[in-house]
Amino acid sequence: MEPNCDSVFAPAIPTDIHGVKILKQPSEAKLVELGVASWPIRWESIPCKFPWTFKKTEMMYFLEGKVKVTIDKQHKEEEVALELMAGDLVVIPKGLTVVVDVTEAVKKHYYRDLETVKSKSPSKA
Repeated sequence: MEPNCDSVFAPAIPTDIHGVKILKQPSEAKLVELGVASWPIRWESIPCKFPWTFKKTEMMYFLEGKVKVTIDKQHKEEEVALELMAGDLVVIPKGLTVVVDVTEAVKKHYYRDLETVKSKSPSKA
């Protein structure tokens, strides 16, 4: 079941840091609506550190663990590190280069091919 990209976070308002959208502890109803349990890919990792470039927009839901994601300097003026953990629903935009530091063994569901995920701002009339 493909998630409805236009309402990924509605009605909640996610934290937006350099295009990375994070919703802490989404409701079970939101997870069911997005079909998280049926996303085609589940990823697990032991603690490790590696560079990564997102070639497609990626939505992920963390089941266990903690990850520190540092956004590459080309995307900002100052270093920004995000801590993602169990219960976080996250959308990372296509083209973002980061360093992933898995600090506690992690399990997550994720979904790529979300080229249509867009940040909509209210129109001014």
